[in-house]
Amino acid sequence: MTRPSRPALRVTQIGNASQGRGGVSSVVRTTNTWAGPDLEVREWPTYWHGDRRRTLTAFWSTLLNVLTSEVRPTDVWHFHLTQHGSFLREGLLLALARRRGVCCTVLVHGSQFVAFAEGNRRLARLVLRLPGVVFVLTEPAAEVVRSLGIEPVRVANSVPIEEEPVGADRSGFVFAGEIGPRKGADVLLDAWSAARPDGQQLVLFGDLAPQFRLPDPLPGGVVFEGPVSPEQVRARLRTAVALVLPSRAEAMPMIILESMSLATPVIASDVGQIAEVVDDTGMVVPPADADALGTAIRRMAGSPELAQGLGRRAWDRVRARHSNAVVRTVFVEHWRKCVEEARTGDATRQNRAQDI
Repeated sequence: MTRPSRPALRVTQIGNASQGRGGVSSVVRTTNTWAGPDLEVREWPTYWHGDRRRTLTAFWSTLLNVLTSEVRPTDVWHFHLTQHGSFLREGLLLALARRRGVCCTVLVHGSQFVAFAEGNRRLARLVLRLPGVVFVLTEPAAEVVRSLGIEPVRVANSVPIEEEPVGADRSGFVFAGEIGPRKGADVLLDAWSAARPDGQQLVLFGDLAPQFRLPDPLPGGVVFEGPVSPEQVRARLRTAVALVLPSRAEAMPMIILESMSLATPVIASDVGQIAEVVDDTGMVVPPADADALGTAIRRMAGSPELAQGLGRRAWDRVRARHSNAVVRTVFVEHWRKCVEEARTGDATRQNRAQDI
C-alpha cells in the first residue's frame, strides 16, 4: 500500500527584506530557494537596512497580513530576530501571530544579540517564550537563551554551493560589509598598508558606517566600490584570492560561508563562531591585530598554491556542513513538529501568548 504524501508546509519568513543588504537578508534569500514540492516559501518583510521609509511601509503591510491573512493548518510563520528594535518590532508581530494560534518559529541572528539579551532579560524572555521553536546559530546565543528558561535548537546557516569553483588564476582580495570599526575596516587598511602585496588589489564593498571616513588618498591598491548587489559581490569573490573580514564582533557571518562556497578562502578575526566555521580552511587572526592580519595577507598573496588548497578545503567543508540540502532538512523537521503541536492545540504555547 502506498503511504499518502504529507501535505506541503507553507513557510512565511518575517523580518529583513530579502532584497536588502546584510547577513540577515542573505539568510532570507537563501531560505527562499528551499521551495519545493514539500515546502512553499514566501516572505513578509518588516525591515530594510538603511531605509526608514521602506521599513515603515513594509512593517505596516506585514502587520495587516498578520492580523487578517488566512491561516492554513500547514502554515509556519518563521521570524528573524536580531537585537534592539527587532525584539519590539518582530516581537509584537510574533505575539499577535501566537494569539491567532499560528505555528511560529524564530531564528536568532545578530552580532550583539548576546549582550542585548543579557541586558534586557525580561524583554528577551517574553518574546522568546512565544514561538514553538527558537533556532540559534552560535553556542553563546544558545547559552543565553537557556539562561532564560528556553531550550533552543542549534542550527547552521546555509548557502548554495558553487558546482565548479574557479581554481587557479585568482587575483585580489575582497572585503564586504559595513565599512567601519565593527567590521575592522580601520585595522584592515593599516594591515594592507603594511603588507604591501605586490600587484594585488583590495576591493571594499559596502556602506560606510556612521562617522567613519576612509583615508584620502586610499592606500595603494585599495578600491572603494561602495554598496553593490549581492550578485556583484559573489562575482568578485568567485575569482578573488581571499575574503578578508577582520571584525571586532560577529555571530556567524553569511559572507564567510558565501566565500567558502565559491572555494575562496577566508582571512578573518577570531570572534563569534568564525574560528569554528573556518577551522583549517583559512586563516584566523586575533581581533584588532593589524600585524597578524598583514602577515596573513602577505602569506596568502605570496602563495597561490596555498590559497588554492585552502579554498578547495573550504569548499569541501561548507558543502558537507552548510549546503542547502543539509540545513534545510533540519529546519523542515522542526517546522513539521511545530505544525503538529499547533494543530493539536498545545496549551503551554497558547498560555505563553498571553505574556505580551
